[in-house]
Amino acid sequence: MRITGDKEQLVIKGRQILLTCRYNALPPVSEVQWEKGGTVIAINSSVEINDSRVDIPFFNQSQVQLAINATTPQDAGNYTCLVNNDVGNSSNTTSVVIQGVFSWCIVLTWVYTM
Repeated sequence: MRITGDKEQLVIKGRQILLTCRYNALPPVSEVQWEKGGTVIAINSSVEINDSRVDIPFFNQSQVQLAINATTPQDAGNYTCLVNNDVGNSSNTTSVVIQGVFSWCIVLTWVYTM
């Protein structure tokens, strides 16, 4: 079984994370799990946590995607795609880093002296 995915993703706070896990397995895949920090958050095409921001937008016998909308700093961490079939399993881990958005405001003050 062969599996590939992203190694690291940098995401701006508030934007969407889209993780893709690609696999090639014979016999065909029987189960795909997404885990975050060792906790299962999704299996195949269903989300296991009660978070409306999390979705499985795509799943078939060669790839699965995990989407998290409106990211927060708590979404940072390691996400693992674990693929199982009748012969064994394989996994790929992606590190997600959430970056803040900084706004700079320059205030100019003019002083006129007469």
